[in-house]
Amino acid sequence: MDCLGSTHLMHDVVPPPSLAGTPAELAQRKRRHPVRVGLAARTIILITAFIFLAETMIYLPLVATFRDSWLRNRLSAGYTAALVLEAAPRAMVPEALSRELLESVGARIIVLQMHGARRILAASELPLEVDETYDLRDADILTSFAAAIRALTSPKGRVLTIIGDAPRGGEAIEVTMDEAPLKQALRDYSQRILIISLTLSAIVASLAAIATHIMVLGPVRRLTRSLMNFSEDPEDHSRIIVPSGQRHEIGCAEEKLAMMQSTLARELNQKKHLAALGLAVAKINHDMRNMLAPAQLLSDRLADVPDPLAQRLAPKLVATLDRAIRFCQATLTYGRAVDDPPKPSPVALRTIVTEAAETVTQAVQGRIEVVTEVPEDFEIVADAEQIFRVLMNLIRNGAEALEAAGPAPGYSPQVIIRARREKQSAVIEIADTGPGVPQAVRARLFTAVFSSSRPGGSGLGLAIAADLVHAHGGTIILVPEAEAESPGATFRITLPASPVKLRSV
Repeated sequence: MDCLGSTHLMHDVVPPPSLAGTPAELAQRKRRHPVRVGLAARTIILITAFIFLAETMIYLPLVATFRDSWLRNRLSAGYTAALVLEAAPRAMVPEALSRELLESVGARIIVLQMHGARRILAASELPLEVDETYDLRDADILTSFAAAIRALTSPKGRVLTIIGDAPRGGEAIEVTMDEAPLKQALRDYSQRILIISLTLSAIVASLAAIATHIMVLGPVRRLTRSLMNFSEDPEDHSRIIVPSGQRHEIGCAEEKLAMMQSTLARELNQKKHLAALGLAVAKINHDMRNMLAPAQLLSDRLADVPDPLAQRLAPKLVATLDRAIRFCQATLTYGRAVDDPPKPSPVALRTIVTEAAETVTQAVQGRIEVVTEVPEDFEIVADAEQIFRVLMNLIRNGAEALEAAGPAPGYSPQVIIRARREKQSAVIEIADTGPGVPQAVRARLFTAVFSSSRPGGSGLGLAIAADLVHAHGGTIILVPEAEAESPGATFRITLPASPVKLRSV
């Protein structure tokens, strides 16, 4: 059985014999996992309890009214008997007739009060004492309740005197009788009410349970099944609940659950890819460091070649190889891609931009124009090595987007770098004339999701750039299309003018 059972009791799954444990362990396990009742069973129990509570509240007025009606009937019979006895001359009523009249009323004594005197009209067996006197002329609802409860709970053999209006101008008529017939009538009446209540409870509870199952329990069980199924393999997108589309609270809960499960499955897949990539990066860096070492030795010898082109390219090649080797060593040292905290110093931004632009231009073989609009004397306080990586990632992203989709109509393929001062900050913008960033990926643009719109892209470039900028105490955003000067994507980096408390990446 599972926890989705409706009207049956749900037990924990019995473990196999090899895992059963000692009797003490079984007892402790049973105390830890008690027997539970399903939602439908609880609903039926609650509905039945509520119906019985309502019936109890109705029962007391009913039984009190029944008792008063029963007594009035006896008093009416006594009234009729009193008329007969009063009309007959005194001592002229045969004893047999008097006894029959008393038996028809169910009374022991019939007394007539008239003109301040009490006259016994008929009597059979005089009781030793009267246990209770009940006056129907001024009985209120609370008095009737109390009298009905006493009649049902009192011991046997009680004698009751009831008082009512008298005939022919009399003040009152009293009928003294045994309470046993009244007690039996009340019990029979209570039994009928109980049978009706049980039948009504069964019908109403069943209908309510069916309605509750259709409207509440069924959808709730669907939610529960989806949660249990999804928990077994959260990375499986096929286990995500499909919302029913209903416009009630459970329908809204299904939609939110589907969104939560989709997000969780996506995040778990991304974390899995991150773990796999971390291992792959460590392996790649280990081998790449060994490969770059001979390349560094060969690049050093290029400085001795008299060719002018070799003389111009050799320093850049050496710097690039040194940078790659240092990064590989840092990755192997820390076991992950961790950069040291930035070491800011005043640097000329144009020099860094020019070097990054030349690196990207050579990679795209001149098919994309990189335009530098940074003033010669524009300085920033930053780590030159890390800002170079930021700018190279952003320039390369723009160039690759232009190569993949081409420029916007009426524009040539360009990546433009601008810089300006705003208050106490340095603002750097890298813009391209490409297709721009799709709206669907803007919210997760700077997250390492390992999905890219470009063939072969890893989706890490912007995440790395954002981490490095944040380490400098700065910000990086994608400028809204309405504010951008170029038709494509424009990224804006804002760096503080003076060093702040920096952190590692």
